Amino acid sequence: MEADRHPHGPAKLLVDFVGLLPKGKALDIAMGEGRNALSLASHGFDVEGLDKNEESVKACLASAKDRGLRLIVRTVDLEKYQLHPVHYDLIICFYYLQRSLIPQIRGALKPGGMVVYETFLIDNHLQFGHPKHREYCFEHNELLNSFRDFRVIFYHEGMIEGRTCAAQIVAQKQ
Repeated sequence: MEADRHPHGPAKLLVDFVGLLPKGKALDIAMGEGRNALSLASHGFDVEGLDKNEESVKACLASAKDRGLRLIVRTVDLEKYQLHPVHYDLIICFYYLQRSLIPQIRGALKPGGMVVYETFLIDNHLQFGHPKHREYCFEHNELLNSFRDFRVIFYHEGMIEGRTCAAQIVAQKQ
C-alpha cells in the first residue's frame, strides 16, 4: 500500500524512519482512524492512541481486530488530557497542532525516546487556504525550534508529496 496521506496507509515519514525508531511504548496523538498507530503495532511497538472522535477510535479498534493487532486507544479531549511524564519511547503526531502539547510531548518522552511530527506549515495556509485558520499551522522553523535541544535526525519544511506544505521532524531526546 502506498505510504502517503491516504487514510488507510501510514505516513511516508513514518515508513521512511520506522527502522530507526526505538521499540517500546509508542503514543500516537490525534490518531484519527489509526493508520499510523496500526502500522507501528504491526512493527512490534506497544501502541497507545489518543483521539477526540469516538467514531475514529471505534474504526481503529475494528481495523486492529481485523488485522490481529493489539493496541490501546482512548477517546480523550487533548485540550484537557495530560500526557504521562517520562513514559514513552516514541511519540508521533500527524496533522494536528495544539501548541500546549509540545512541552508535554517533550516531557513524556524517556531519555533516548524519539518524536516524529508532521503537520501543515504556514505556507499551506497562505498558498492554498488550508487549514482555514493560521493557528493550525507551524510558522517557519517553529517545529525545529520546539525540539532544538533534541538530536535532530531529520527536518524538512516545504512541499511534500507534491501537494502539501508541511513541517516534518524526527528527533531524539538526549
